[in-house]
Amino acid sequence: MKRLLSPLNTVVLTQFLSAFADNLNFFLIVGMVKRQGVDNPDIAVNYIQIAFLCAYVFLAPIVGAFADKKAKSHVLLLGNILKAIGIAMLLFHLPPALCYMFVGIGAVVYSPGKYGILTELTSTEDELLRANAKVEGSTILAILLGTVAGGFLAENSDMPAIITCLGVYLVSLFMTFIIPARAGDKTIKYGQEAMQFLRDVSLLFRNPRARFSLIGTGSFWLTAAVLRIALIAWLPLNLGIEDTDQQSMMIGITAIGVVFSAFLTPRFVPAGKLHRAFYFGLFMVASVMVASFTYVLWLTIVLLFLIGLFGGIFVIPLNTMLQEEGKSLIGSGKTIAVQNFSENILTVTGLCIYLTLSQMHVSVNGSVIGIGLVLLLFILFLATQLSSIRGRGGESASLQEQRQQ
Repeated sequence: MKRLLSPLNTVVLTQFLSAFADNLNFFLIVGMVKRQGVDNPDIAVNYIQIAFLCAYVFLAPIVGAFADKKAKSHVLLLGNILKAIGIAMLLFHLPPALCYMFVGIGAVVYSPGKYGILTELTSTEDELLRANAKVEGSTILAILLGTVAGGFLAENSDMPAIITCLGVYLVSLFMTFIIPARAGDKTIKYGQEAMQFLRDVSLLFRNPRARFSLIGTGSFWLTAAVLRIALIAWLPLNLGIEDTDQQSMMIGITAIGVVFSAFLTPRFVPAGKLHRAFYFGLFMVASVMVASFTYVLWLTIVLLFLIGLFGGIFVIPLNTMLQEEGKSLIGSGKTIAVQNFSENILTVTGLCIYLTLSQMHVSVNGSVIGIGLVLLLFILFLATQLSSIRGRGGESASLQEQRQQ
């Protein structure tokens, strides 16, 4: 039992529970919007998703400093408290967009602690890579189960989903008390750090490995967010799947692919060869583009699985690469805050592009192809960066040069 509840495994379990509730509440919101009888529920969900992500953009300058100043376990605790409050607000019949935005505030507080604590619990690149694989694998499994559970619970009634979601957040909250509370840097001043946030962004983007990771992970989450929204409209159109529970199961297939990627990543993209993740980004683009042309159920299932598989092998090593560079350059918490900032600017941009295409009456298939092309442009840019990060010696040299600046 002591080994099972080791500090790292406790973080993984806490993250699993929190991510499960995060994705359950997404389909809870989708179900509520559909039952409210709005004219275009897909566009309404898009706006709600944008409101959620805006919290990441606006709070990024201070949450990273908060995560580095406080014990990471206390940061996870506060993040779960805020998420639970956001869901509890639904019990008082407040607007879903407002409640989901509050959950987003909890998520943006939680995220730097979740990834920042991994650098405290590991000592080598290989350990950090495997820790990331554990966290990402458990997160995607939670996405899968939370997506399916959310679809079933939110199909006919809101209350079961609200109570379940709130209960899971509270369990995750209590799990954080088991994680060791290692003191942060008490000398950090929030005002000063907020003013230096743009400097931190610039510092990371000047580092070849950090830049490669930030652009890569940002393009991944842009695609994932748009696909999740697009599939809600695409599944009824192409496959005749209209029920929320069935839609959640189809979207969950992508999560199954990412679960498998957590086991395969250390083999295909080992420590010291993290740049190889780029090639799996290309495979992900190809899968997205082909999926937009299929009307066959079994082929759609295969392609959604491959999108998750290739996407996971693409993003896990990039997270490891960024955490290594960022911890030495600006601190682990602030690194994740910069990552959230850049990722969510790209994600909101992608959702706005999809929203614009929808309002221009571009077909769902055409919109998915358009997002696939945007992802391809990012991947092609990463191709121009490979020479600067390829090889462990080159990676170490780039880090050493950045530190000297």
